[in-house]
Amino acid sequence: MKKALIAIWSIMHLFIGMAFASDGNDWLTYYEKSGFLETPRYAQTIEFCRRLDNESKFVKFTDFGLSPQGRQLPLLIVDGKGKFEPEDISRRKLPVILIMACIHAGESDGKDAGFQLIRDIIINKKYQNVLDKTVILFIPIFNVDGHERFGPYNRINQNGPKEMGWRVTAQNLNLNRDFLKADCPEMRSWLKLFSTWLPDFLIDCHVTDGADYPYVISYAIENRQNMAEPVRQWINTNYLPNLEKRMETCGFPLIPYIGFKDGFDISKGAMSWVTPPRFSHGYGAVQSRSFLLVETHMLKDYRTRVASTYQILLHTLEIISGDAQTLLNANRDADRITSNLAGSDFALRYKMNEDTTWLDFNGYESEVINSEISGGKWIQWTQIPKQSRIPWFNSADPANWTRIPYAYIIPPEWGELIDGLELHGVTIERLKHEVPLEVDSYKFKNVSWQNDSYEGRHPLKFGIDLVSETRTFPVGSAVVICNQRTNRIIAQLLEPEGYDSFVSWGFLDAIFEQKEYAEDYVLESLSRQMLKDRPELEKEFKEMTAKDSSFAVSPSKRLDFFYQRSPHWDSKINLYPIGKLTNFQELPLE
Repeated sequence: MKKALIAIWSIMHLFIGMAFASDGNDWLTYYEKSGFLETPRYAQTIEFCRRLDNESKFVKFTDFGLSPQGRQLPLLIVDGKGKFEPEDISRRKLPVILIMACIHAGESDGKDAGFQLIRDIIINKKYQNVLDKTVILFIPIFNVDGHERFGPYNRINQNGPKEMGWRVTAQNLNLNRDFLKADCPEMRSWLKLFSTWLPDFLIDCHVTDGADYPYVISYAIENRQNMAEPVRQWINTNYLPNLEKRMETCGFPLIPYIGFKDGFDISKGAMSWVTPPRFSHGYGAVQSRSFLLVETHMLKDYRTRVASTYQILLHTLEIISGDAQTLLNANRDADRITSNLAGSDFALRYKMNEDTTWLDFNGYESEVINSEISGGKWIQWTQIPKQSRIPWFNSADPANWTRIPYAYIIPPEWGELIDGLELHGVTIERLKHEVPLEVDSYKFKNVSWQNDSYEGRHPLKFGIDLVSETRTFPVGSAVVICNQRTNRIIAQLLEPEGYDSFVSWGFLDAIFEQKEYAEDYVLESLSRQMLKDRPELEKEFKEMTAKDSSFAVSPSKRLDFFYQRSPHWDSKINLYPIGKLTNFQELPLE
């Protein structure tokens, strides 16, 4: 029955699109003209954006930056009053919905669905009520350079379109791993757009890989403890139940975006996870904004996938249009709560626990055989429906905590960190003269780097010890007072144990490097003098020799033991340069 509904909707969608072109003014999209088989290239995408702009006073085509290869990052603004400045829209107190497609440029469903929907609203005069209560920002292609690495073989798991873009940027970076560290020029432009408009709801359109099952479309949205409570309540009470009901009615039942505990035996359960802020919907949580991840199923044909994306975009707009003030209130309350986090304990990370609920799952029968090619197991999916009730591991606990201070102090030489914070909308103040301050900070230990490069960096792991000391911060030091709606961002970037902190991504690797050394013959003399002057060192030295065999047989480690305990050792090595002011203090600010 569900397959029949989907097929009926797809056929209706085709005839509806053709009917609205009957006036001789051809407003079929490139995708529709191709028989629902192809997606437009970058130039054709820009052309359609310009046509919409030229045709309607309610649409403005602009860009929000340039790619590394010099392409415009396209943006359509759709407003029922023809107002296109953030300040005008803010005064009218309308929720701004940002829809973006092609962050992974081979996953183009959202581009073609978005164009159809905006065309239907603006040109075909359908669903115009949504513009009474909402403003739409539409990015048809985020990863514009990757989009033009166009070809038929870019998505091995994906059933259409005929040709598509490439997953990552021209710099071989994945934009959907870059929301917090912001290495990509495209992402830095997007973050400026975000801070300028501060959208009230965001949608990121993708195509998923993974198991085979009948569902055309799945979703993820951060709605656990990592999301500010007012927004979490709105998502769980006002948005998701309404969306799930509407999608079921229109023939595209939703399933949460899940993985499986055992890829060969679904009966062992499905699992979800708390998403780090490097990802789009995880970034929504640290900005206290609902960010819907849409994942259509890669094996479904392109027409069906685009139709399902169209429906989830339309229903989201209609839900928000009918509940605009409640959403705005939830966002306002979330910002107020977040701006008052100073002095509170804040969970930086979460871990999934073993608590489960039940998930009614519509799947396919499968068979697992031994592969003579790989030597491993090969799962083969049939098209025979199989309904299951499986455990769903969907509960998380905080994994570590920090206390949000009154302020963080960043010395001016770490300007890259300061610039990064400002990209995320963080307000920075500056010391107008040098000042000694009693601060808390961290000393790192057991530091190790990932061997293989990941997103152009070598992430690191470490332990930390809390230290308290007086430091003199120079003029121009950045003062980040934690009275801001961006406090969650501030903590995730500046607390070393945050999911995607500056430290963990390698922005401060230089602090772990030893720059001064001593000759062995000098240390031989120094160690003897130290043992003479400080007899307690002999006990510590012998204990270290007894418990650490590698230390015991290494002349350099044995001598280094004394060097590190001498006044000649670099006291700043492994020391976090950023200080935390626990409590309010009058500061000489510019």
